[in-house]
Amino acid sequence: MLDQLLALPVSGEAFLLRRRGHAVLVDGGWKKDKVAAVIGAHIPALRTLDIVVCTHGDGDHAGGLPELLRRWPGRIGQVWLPGRWVEVVPELMKDPKGFVDNLVQQLDTIIRDNAPDPIVQSQLDRSGDFQGSAFPEIPQRQEDAPRDPESDEPEVAEADGWFGEVWDDREINLDATEPTEDLPWFAELRDAKGLATEKVASAALQSARARIGYRKKKRRITASTASAWLGMIDTVEAIRGIAAAAIARRLRVRWFDYQSFASTRRPNGGVRGFLEPINAREQPPEPLTLSFLMRLTIINRQSLVFFAPPKLSRLGVLFCGDSPLGDGRRFGQSFLRHTARPTLPIVATAPHHGAETNRSAYDHMRKWADVVVLLRAGGDSDQPGATFRSLGWPFKVCATCPRSGRAPHLAGVAGPGPHPWFPSAIIVGMPCGCT
Repeated sequence: MLDQLLALPVSGEAFLLRRRGHAVLVDGGWKKDKVAAVIGAHIPALRTLDIVVCTHGDGDHAGGLPELLRRWPGRIGQVWLPGRWVEVVPELMKDPKGFVDNLVQQLDTIIRDNAPDPIVQSQLDRSGDFQGSAFPEIPQRQEDAPRDPESDEPEVAEADGWFGEVWDDREINLDATEPTEDLPWFAELRDAKGLATEKVASAALQSARARIGYRKKKRRITASTASAWLGMIDTVEAIRGIAAAAIARRLRVRWFDYQSFASTRRPNGGVRGFLEPINAREQPPEPLTLSFLMRLTIINRQSLVFFAPPKLSRLGVLFCGDSPLGDGRRFGQSFLRHTARPTLPIVATAPHHGAETNRSAYDHMRKWADVVVLLRAGGDSDQPGATFRSLGWPFKVCATCPRSGRAPHLAGVAGPGPHPWFPSAIIVGMPCGCT
């Protein structure tokens, strides 16, 4: 079967990669998207999801995953999650009421600290970047440190060798890839007695939403602030739902930490040659003195990025999530330069639905790889932005074009077959209609 990368026709973002006979779902759209039903309608023969990835906690990426993990009728192999969730999952599973009460108390503290102004302006924009000083910044490497002249690490990662890279296409047993054991704390959760029920968690979340709504009604917070806090409650619901489903179905969970990469500039983990992290390390996150609020805040610049390396007979894919593909000033320090350049053309997903806030990503892509198809999914009426629309390269394919008014449809790329892949690639769906 030809490899396929498909953007599912949902209002959020969800991509399905079929490669080497395996299926990988990257993100699950909004809760309302019911991505399991969408897959069933378009690809009814698919029974196994070998890997389910959540790039970050934004509602249009994570919101649909709890239901998918609970209701998927076939087998699910592994779940790959952001490492920054590690410190919130245990309390969310044991005491969701105490957890959300703590969040609302933090909101009240912010309101009190902003007195006498009765209206608290939102500290967060759509991208999750901090606009004020109410929240401390997560430690982040803003510029690359000077390179040690005696270091054997290349300035830009290079491939091991063209012949080995493109011809090595051995079968992979994903069930046997390391690590095969849960982190100790998650193993304890699996066997714990007395975890909070779904009914208790649902009531706690509904109460938190009502209290935030009350503060908005009384004009103690603005509509934008209320929206940001309700988004965090949605993230809490998604994280808990994903963890609960993984525990109930005894799914294998692997954690990928952005902050560990930011401090070392050395990505690692995943499945070599099949699906590898670009801006994360597979390990427990480094200890940080951050509040639960900071752990939950949607920071799209820390969205996880994954790469499926190309082979002569395998499709290469860069999954960008909502990442700008870099950090530092204007996101100018590329994450991609720390991963070997692919020597064959690849497909990439449009960062943040093609949003203008992520325009730096296209330059990082251009310098790193020959991207021949840019696949876009989801988004709202502000997306894609002007930079995406003006790109003369690569060929753009959209599952959803809000600006064109065209109905969502299944879109993507199939290929390459047994020969060098680009001449035999097949476009699924229609080119981008956004103008």
